[in-house]
Amino acid sequence: MQAVDRASTICLFLLATLLSPAAGAAQPPEPSSSALSGPPLAYPSTSEPSASQPSVGPAAPPVTDDVGYQYGYLDEQNIPGALRDDPLAEDLPAYYYSPRPYRATGLGVRPIADYAPPGYQPREQQEGPAVPEYSRLAPPVPISTEQRDSLVVRGIYPGSFLAPGTNTSFRLRGFVRLGALLDLDPIGSADSFVTNTIPVPQSAGQNFNMGGRFSRLGFETWTPTEFCDWNVHTFIEGDFFNGPAQAAGGGGNPFRLRNAFIDFGYFRLGQQNSVFMDGTNWPSVADFQGPNSWVNQRQPSARVTLPVCDCFYWAGAMERPFSDITFSPAQGAAVQDVPDFTTHLRYEATRGHAQLSALVRGIGYRPVDDAVARQAAAGVSGSAVLHPWAILFGTDPVHDPDPSGLTRSRMLMQATWGPGVGRYLNDLAGQGLDAQVDPVTGQLELVQATGWNASYEHWYNAHWLSNFTYSNVDVQNNAPTPAGTYASAQYVAAGLWWVPIPRLAIATEFLWGERQNEDGQSADVQRLHGMVQYNF
Repeated sequence: MQAVDRASTICLFLLATLLSPAAGAAQPPEPSSSALSGPPLAYPSTSEPSASQPSVGPAAPPVTDDVGYQYGYLDEQNIPGALRDDPLAEDLPAYYYSPRPYRATGLGVRPIADYAPPGYQPREQQEGPAVPEYSRLAPPVPISTEQRDSLVVRGIYPGSFLAPGTNTSFRLRGFVRLGALLDLDPIGSADSFVTNTIPVPQSAGQNFNMGGRFSRLGFETWTPTEFCDWNVHTFIEGDFFNGPAQAAGGGGNPFRLRNAFIDFGYFRLGQQNSVFMDGTNWPSVADFQGPNSWVNQRQPSARVTLPVCDCFYWAGAMERPFSDITFSPAQGAAVQDVPDFTTHLRYEATRGHAQLSALVRGIGYRPVDDAVARQAAAGVSGSAVLHPWAILFGTDPVHDPDPSGLTRSRMLMQATWGPGVGRYLNDLAGQGLDAQVDPVTGQLELVQATGWNASYEHWYNAHWLSNFTYSNVDVQNNAPTPAGTYASAQYVAAGLWWVPIPRLAIATEFLWGERQNEDGQSADVQRLHGMVQYNF
């Protein structure tokens, strides 16, 4: 393990060196510590400001670059090649308690748990390349108290609106998506490409399907407070990925909750992405399932995220447990009485990011008329997103006002290993591959899982890109298992995307997958997938 830790440390150092703005072109200067702390912040009165009482707190210290643009240091993320920040307004609206939300503290408008270069917001998972990887933040124009009370105006966050008479900003977000696919070989999942459902041995047959249940709807709010100038941020999001993939009459897809959490300063509470997961490592695949080895788990948890130093963040969480075990119900029952504990260290820069995650959890099993048996499980995961051509040419894909297609291009990588981490991997969740009960001895045995994936996304210009993704999952069972038990699987996606206008994407994709069982038998499938998606 010392060698693994040493190698991980070296990898993070090398990635930090490559991705750091100092390694390439000059960047807009970072604010000093005094600029971040600023003068004392006043809480404005709710009455109409007078001449002796300014309507806003002191303005955030601007930084001027060599072409005369003024930047405010914000925080958040969306697609490669986003334009530079709009110049900041000199004054902030009266309904803000201070200009602090637009400084690089991570405790302002954008929640600190949503990583991004200063001044930007992150693209949500599966929003696709029609939405920028990085979208800039800019404060709204100042308004008076009378206007605030009588008009619906722009809120604290881009795309939001301020409800009359309140300090709460509201925003609707999501996308409408239609998928069409042709399976050239039978597979058990009719719309998402799930390699664990490939039948072994394979049979002949084709299937055509269309669906819109991937469409997503979200609602979020921001409310500034006096407490440390933190904002209360809430987010509720869901899709319609429930019910059968091919329902009679086109219905049968009820709403499914994806995220429901509250941010307050360094803390995030609710249903959210696991801290073991890197949500911004999602490749540009039209397939809703994505790489079979991708770490993908949303669950109720309590999370804290802290800035460690420049560009580095640490996060830790206590998350809901679930023992995904293979056993006979007549033998006993699964036990989950200890939370999962997750943590990660992340480096975030304009040319990409790197994340090293760890997981510790307890997996329990209660045999009939016997004491609970437990096993301690642990796993590690490393992930990275790089803009290789930006690193090579020494350019900045975020602040460049007219980035080339090469500058937008990305490489994405992820590798995960550990005994008892199966339910955190896309293909193994729900397969009973965290652990197995030996049918002979009755002992609880952990199942070791290994997964890795890599993607390359190439932008030809502002409207066309292609993507290639490969993913592999392998499990090792120590206990005797049936011949048809899952042993490994491969996933390949190759797609071409067209973005004719902002937020609209049209994609066509070829998918190939293979499953192999413990007895050595295997089968593969092929699929043609088309997709249209508009984000709002």
